[in-house]
Amino acid sequence: MESALERIDFDAVKQRFDAYWRREVPGRPLIGITCPRDDAKPTDYPVPDTVEARWTDVGYQCDRARHQIENTAYFGEALPVFMPDIGPDSFSAFLGGELVFLDDQTSWVRPFVDDLGGYVPAFDPGGKWWRRICDLLDAVCEIAKGNFLVGIPDLHGGGDALAAVRHPDKLALDLYDEPAEVKRLMPALTRIYREVFEEYHRRASRVQDGSTTWIHVYSRGSFTALQNDFSGLISPAMFAEFFLPEVEDLAGWLDNSLYHLDGPTALGNLPWLLDVKELDGIQWVPGAGAKPMSEWTDVCAQVLEAGKCLHISCGAHEVECILSVLPHEGLFIRTHCSTEAEARRLLRSVEGRFARPPRP
Repeated sequence: MESALERIDFDAVKQRFDAYWRREVPGRPLIGITCPRDDAKPTDYPVPDTVEARWTDVGYQCDRARHQIENTAYFGEALPVFMPDIGPDSFSAFLGGELVFLDDQTSWVRPFVDDLGGYVPAFDPGGKWWRRICDLLDAVCEIAKGNFLVGIPDLHGGGDALAAVRHPDKLALDLYDEPAEVKRLMPALTRIYREVFEEYHRRASRVQDGSTTWIHVYSRGSFTALQNDFSGLISPAMFAEFFLPEVEDLAGWLDNSLYHLDGPTALGNLPWLLDVKELDGIQWVPGAGAKPMSEWTDVCAQVLEAGKCLHISCGAHEVECILSVLPHEGLFIRTHCSTEAEARRLLRSVEGRFARPPRP
């Protein structure tokens, strides 16, 4: 049976992402389109009774991965990716926190640091939650080889980790009351971030070349999404003072990087991010309840005109409008269609209307 990677001509997709990182247009703009397969099958595997088991049961997560990949059609630069995950606060759980699973979409860590003074972040490779995610990652890798890509698990380090272990409200006050303590802790958290990422990357690299994550962009080297959702609660000046150094450090360390810029409250940080030479680009997300992506083309243009890559998601009906007003160098659009026929029509339209004309 043909694998998902074979169905997409992965070698050609790799080359198109090479061009993306170089801010080039390989014939037409990069676009990843997904939709249900015409022959998609209903869920046919057992679902655990408890919320925690649905997050952490290895057999269930492998069944989910197989079903998701086998029942999705991928067009353009869409990638068949499954990312093992125990929630955005997993990094903080590796520091000693206890994860709480609210539902199938939400988990968080109970704050456990009462005072930043004297707190020393420590990563325990024998800890419960680290063992859980590694078990999931190894199991997914085993079924993924040659079939689909394994995403580097979500990593919220730095400011997001401090906000989780302390509480966002308390950390916001700490920036005023204990600035030296926050600055003391950030390099330690960055070192742990590197250690965790390297282990994730080592495990995934046993079954695949290159890397991807929950942002479905491919890199032949080391790549993940940098992020600091807590920064939406503070001023851009504070973001630059306390948290931008970590972005600069990690962007220079990784082979490729995109920063996840989440929502209008974080837009004040964009000028600072665009000045980070080592950062390849931005993933712009308008946030829940915000205007559609086609009404944010001014933000998108700002990123592209600064010479950065841009990753955005939008409705299928917005694609042609967005491509008509934005530069195509370094642009990658992801969208979703209802049927394979609709996805093919959209891809043909992009290939026909926005293909680079041949050189004279």
